[in-house]
Amino acid sequence: MSTETVTKPTIKWGPLVLLAGGIALLFFGARGFLLRGQFGWHDLLTCGLALLPAGLFLLVSSYVLQHARPAMVIPVLLAMALIRAYPSFGVALGLALGGIAAGSLLNNWKDRRRPAPAAPPPSLPMSDPDRHL
Repeated sequence: MSTETVTKPTIKWGPLVLLAGGIALLFFGARGFLLRGQFGWHDLLTCGLALLPAGLFLLVSSYVLQHARPAMVIPVLLAMALIRAYPSFGVALGLALGGIAAGSLLNNWKDRRRPAPAAPPPSLPMSDPDRHL
């Protein structure tokens, strides 16, 4: 029996959950445009420009989540209010969150496909141990 343990590749659920959340936010923002009855070039530009504040919001929310977990209620409530009031922010937040998750999933997929590093060549024994190079 071999002493080496064989590990099966496991699914990392974190990025998949974030991707699903990003898609849900994207659809919720699109629902706001659908209920309003219009989506034009101005709205498209607004969604694109809202990517910067949405990314900044994700950065601040991540910091709050890491350092003050009970205070995470405030950014969640703020996000809900912003998404409800501005559908473009919902679309941008969904795109930003989905892009972050998709990048993580792509990196994990590339790491799994990368071949294992080759073992270093064995060192040759020296004929004279007192000889210095």
